Amino acid sequence: MTAAQLFGRFIKHARERAGRTQAELGAVAHLDRSMVARIESGERVPDRRQVAAWEDLLETGDVMLDLWRDVDWYPATTRRDWFERRVQMDREATALRVYQNQYVPGLMQTEAYAHVLYSLVVRGPDELKRSVENRLRRQDRFLASDPESPLLSAILTEDTMRTVVGGPEVMAGQCAHILHLAELPNFVIQILPSNSPYVMRPSAAMTIISMPNGRDWGYSESVDFGHFIDDPSRVRELTRTYTRLAADALSISESAQFIRNVMEGFQ
Repeated sequence: MTAAQLFGRFIKHARERAGRTQAELGAVAHLDRSMVARIESGERVPDRRQVAAWEDLLETGDVMLDLWRDVDWYPATTRRDWFERRVQMDREATALRVYQNQYVPGLMQTEAYAHVLYSLVVRGPDELKRSVENRLRRQDRFLASDPESPLLSAILTEDTMRTVVGGPEVMAGQCAHILHLAELPNFVIQILPSNSPYVMRPSAAMTIISMPNGRDWGYSESVDFGHFIDDPSRVRELTRTYTRLAADALSISESAQFIRNVMEGFQ
């Protein structure tokens, strides 16, 4: 049984003991009844505000919120279900800090760019179509015009912007899309030029994932696996690395101009 399933069982027990319905829990947490049912079954992880609202309604003292803070929602793992685990974390994350040194991050890709990349690794048109649609669907939460949309901070190397995927037309469209994202309030996009002196660039892409319970996770990918890191000392080191990269990268406005220049080269 997963941590989410155990916590969901606790919520259900507390609700039934208090004589409350799923609809009542949904009302105070601004959720519909079906979402409460999914949380009680362990399919979704509630955020702090929802748990705090239920704690008041069900009069559980500090037990529910303390348990929510202490639960290890996403145990560190390197395993073959890494993709599903990462997708779930993206659904819940409050912020992502991404460093990419080869391809544009999936959450920032255009349909055409994603189509080219997936065509190299998936078999058959149906699987290709499904893979691209799933990737675009994952972006919805970050593109929503909502003041609470999660932050996505990205540092892209110059090589990432100049690596041609699908030809000039695809790349020009991808550059235009990144410029559009850079105008959104929850996106921060910086470019790390190749000629930046004294910069120690990580050899692989990395992401720092901030979860609703205040915990940060490190994440990286190899050929076959996703690597989740929750050791506090290692996460702190990743955070320091990201902070140094952000300081060495171009400013937001300089990065936008850099992307425009690259886009013009593809047009």
